[in-house]
Amino acid sequence: MAHFRHSTLGQIKGVQVNKVLTQFRSLPYATIKQRFARSQLLDHLPRHHGQEIYDATHIGPSSIQPFGAAKMDADSNQLPSDIIKEDQPQSEDCLRVTITAPTEILNHPETKIPVLVFLHGGAFFLNSGERPYYSPTAFLAQAVSESKPLIFVSIDYRLGALGFFHSSQASELLPPNNGLHDQLRAFEWIKKYISGFGGDPNNITTIGQSAGAESLCLHNISGQKTALYKRSITFSGTPVTMPAKTPREHEDNFRIQAKKLGLDAAEERSSTDIANEMIHNISVDAIRKLNFVGAPCTSSEILPYERPTMKLSRSGPKTTVPWLESQIVSAAGYDGSISWIMMKKNPKRKDHANSFRKIAEEVLGQHLANRLCDLYGIAARHGNVSEEADDEDLTRICQLESDVGFVCAAEAVATGFSKRTDRKTKTFYQLFDLPNPFQGYLPPERYTTHSWDIVALLGAYEERLSEEYLGAIKDWRSRIIEYCVSGQEPWMDYKDGKGMYVSRNGLELMDVNKLPGAERRKILNDIAKDGYGDRGHDVLWEGVCRRWLDKGH
Repeated sequence: MAHFRHSTLGQIKGVQVNKVLTQFRSLPYATIKQRFARSQLLDHLPRHHGQEIYDATHIGPSSIQPFGAAKMDADSNQLPSDIIKEDQPQSEDCLRVTITAPTEILNHPETKIPVLVFLHGGAFFLNSGERPYYSPTAFLAQAVSESKPLIFVSIDYRLGALGFFHSSQASELLPPNNGLHDQLRAFEWIKKYISGFGGDPNNITTIGQSAGAESLCLHNISGQKTALYKRSITFSGTPVTMPAKTPREHEDNFRIQAKKLGLDAAEERSSTDIANEMIHNISVDAIRKLNFVGAPCTSSEILPYERPTMKLSRSGPKTTVPWLESQIVSAAGYDGSISWIMMKKNPKRKDHANSFRKIAEEVLGQHLANRLCDLYGIAARHGNVSEEADDEDLTRICQLESDVGFVCAAEAVATGFSKRTDRKTKTFYQLFDLPNPFQGYLPPERYTTHSWDIVALLGAYEERLSEEYLGAIKDWRSRIIEYCVSGQEPWMDYKDGKGMYVSRNGLELMDVNKLPGAERRKILNDIAKDGYGDRGHDVLWEGVCRRWLDKGH
């Protein structure tokens, strides 16, 4: 155990995780006065029964989510789950940060070192920044060994119904985007208190993956006046990764979910009455069983647009924040793996090629649908389709998902920032294409699966990797560490047409239009433009891909 006195928060007991790092687990950063209320910043660490020392040696509760979510998420991302020993506790009172810092810095907190903040993914539905596969110890140990020490802070925020339910008719009780506002409270807390841990509040980089990356993208175009961080790194997440809902759609959804909870949601009953009953009379177990996937609300403080689209991203939104110095925007080679595995686990989803082609033809018409399906080799099937053939079709469809929903979306974000002449945010593009080495639903060492990028960077499975993989990852990690510490350009700016390619061969700076898959995506771009002009990618993503992923018909 490690005892530490924070200049403002008082004495805190943490855990010495290795020879060079100390961790303070699940420190509360905000409180929630009642269910669905806006979180409020805490200015102290709550102590009980006159305790002088705050105990930060145990992992606290995550947001409410399905039981067993940690192993379920590891399985869905083809990550070994044997490092998950027990399920993390859950609570509505879940707003916590975990801080991992070099022990030497804690002994001299007047020395201010850079800070890396992490926003986890999980579709605004499940996960926690404290999962074992997000352990930052290997990353931080390498930073210390390179004499570039960092403090790492993971943030937990409200998910699912508790983080994203909204009623436009009862907004005083169910305001929009609580989960995203929780993140704002966390950034405020870090800015206010990280210096007491030896961190520099003026040198913060924030990294997000999947829904966490989407969150950062939204904060970056929110028009937020107060600086939250200096730099951002977004892995496989953009404003279009998870679907957003309009205020009206949220209101309709609120009443649908109320009925599922057994509440009287008749049209003549006010939303305020329904909301009050949902707040005071419904158990948290009932809310958990809804399995509600969070959706950001549009036309709101954080998302001041009718819809987040790739067209919007490419345009360079007018609300791009002025305080973002630079960013790394990244996608993985096969982010569609998350859908591949979900489909494979669902016995109702079969005959993938025919169901996909039917939707493509309905939305695009016969000619464009044929061009799209021919590009990815999604041919019509006749008679009984074997499991092997169905898997091959699923693989091709999920490559399309990877291209349009992740790579093209990331390029749209990078393009939009590069267009802005009134903002000085430098943008660096990356394609992460180091295949996942672990056994699972997909063959190992063949596909660069969703979430493997952040897990590889942080290093939870370091001891299980080959020397080839370790060499590539450590070289890449050194670039990221230097970027977080000094803000030094990690490679050439996207506006110069360059991107970093990360593979088993290491790092290679390439022309963006020569990255692996670029020729295929050029044809995809032509199909999108020929059919629908500057909104073509959004039609392919929302109208075709997401519709097929969500419903299959």
